[in-house]
Amino acid sequence: MATSSELSRRLDFDQPAPAAAGVSRALFFLAVASFSGAATTRIMDAILPQIAHEFAVTIGAAAFVATAYAFSYGLFQLIFGPLGDRYGKYFVILLACVGSALATLACAFSGTLPGLAAARLLSGMMAAAIVPLSIAWVGDVVPSDERQQVLARFMSAQILGLLAGQIGGGVLGEYFGWRSAFLPIAAIYVLAIAGMLFEVIRNPALTRTRQAADASLRKSFATFAGLIRRPVVRFVLAMVTIESFAMFGAFTYVGASLRYRFGFDYASVGLYLAIYCAGGLVYVLFSRRLIGWLGPARLSFWGTVLVATTYAAVAITPVPEAYLPAIAIMGLGFYMLHNTLQTLATQMAPDARGSAVALFASFYFLAQAVGVYLAGLVIDRHGTSPVFLAAAALLLVLGFLLLRAMPQELRSR
Repeated sequence: MATSSELSRRLDFDQPAPAAAGVSRALFFLAVASFSGAATTRIMDAILPQIAHEFAVTIGAAAFVATAYAFSYGLFQLIFGPLGDRYGKYFVILLACVGSALATLACAFSGTLPGLAAARLLSGMMAAAIVPLSIAWVGDVVPSDERQQVLARFMSAQILGLLAGQIGGGVLGEYFGWRSAFLPIAAIYVLAIAGMLFEVIRNPALTRTRQAADASLRKSFATFAGLIRRPVVRFVLAMVTIESFAMFGAFTYVGASLRYRFGFDYASVGLYLAIYCAGGLVYVLFSRRLIGWLGPARLSFWGTVLVATTYAAVAITPVPEAYLPAIAIMGLGFYMLHNTLQTLATQMAPDARGSAVALFASFYFLAQAVGVYLAGLVIDRHGTSPVFLAAAALLLVLGFLLLRAMPQELRSR
C-alpha cells in the first residue's frame, strides 16, 4: 500500500491548490481517509471466492457480505449528510473514521459468515460519511470553476485505495488468509484520524465549515424531500442509480469469473482487478484535457461506451488475458462517467450541498446493493456472462440519457 509521502506526491496536495492555501493539507488527510474507505469498499472483489469456500456457500450467498456493506453505506448517507451540514463536515468525517477503524478490525476477527456480514454492515455505516462529506466539503471551500479538477485529484486517493484493496485482498488472502487483508486498512485509518485531529485543533475555522442549519435535526432530514422534488436533483439521482446498479452489480463478480472460469489463484485475481485502478489513474492524469475537450455530457457518454464495450468483451472472451486490457479500459471509462456525476452532485443543490451529496451517495450505494444481490441470483444459476451483457446494455442507455437529456443548468455550471 502507498505510504503517506507517496500518496501526497501522487495527489500533488503538497503543491499550491486552486483553492485557499490552507485547504491542501486538510484535503490530504481527507484523501488518506478516503483511501482507507475505498480499500475496504472493494476488498471483497478479490477475496469473495475465498470466503465462499471457507464457509461452504455459493458465490451468490457469500456476496451478502458485500451487499450488507453497500446497503448500510447507502442508507446512512441520509443521516451523515444533515449531520455534516449541521455540525461541520470535517469533524463528522473524523468521528466516522474512528468508527470505521474499529469496524474494520471487527471484520478481521469474524469467525462466521453472519458475524462477518454484521461487521461489514457496521463498517458500511461508519464509512458512509467519508467520501460524500469530503466531496461536499470541497464544494464548500473550492470555487465552482476549479471544483472538478480538485475532485479529480481527490479521486486519485480513492483509486489508489481501490488498488490497495484489490491487490492487498488478493495477495494477503492468498498467503495469509482473507482476515489479514483488513489489518493494514485499519492501520491507515488510524493515520488519517491522527492527521484530521491535528487539523481540527489547529485550523478550526476551515475544518468546522458548515452551512446554516435548522435548530431541529429532524427538520434538517426533511430537506431530502425538498431536494427530491427538484427536477435537476431527480435527474442526477436517476443517472447515478443506473450507473451503480449496472457497474457494480457486475464488477463485484469479475474476480469470481476469473477464479471459476479460468482457475486463477486469489493473488492473480487481485492483480488483474487492480488494472481497473490503473485505468482510473490514467483518467486523473489527463482529466484536465478530457474535461476541457469533451465537456461533461460527452465525457460521461464516451465513458459509458468504453465500459459497455469492455463488459461485453469479458462476457464472451474465451481468453483470460483479454481481461487485462478490458479491465483497464473499464476503469478509465467508469471514472470519465463518475467524476462527471460527482461534480453534478456538488452543483445540483448548492444551498444544501452536504445533504445533496449524501443523497447522491445513498442512491449510489443502495443501487449497488440491489445490483449485487440480483446479479448473485443470476450468477448462481447461469454464470457471469448474462450479468456482464445486461450491464453493458444498461450503461449504453445511461450514456445516451446523459448526452441527450442532461438539464441545461447542469451543462452550464
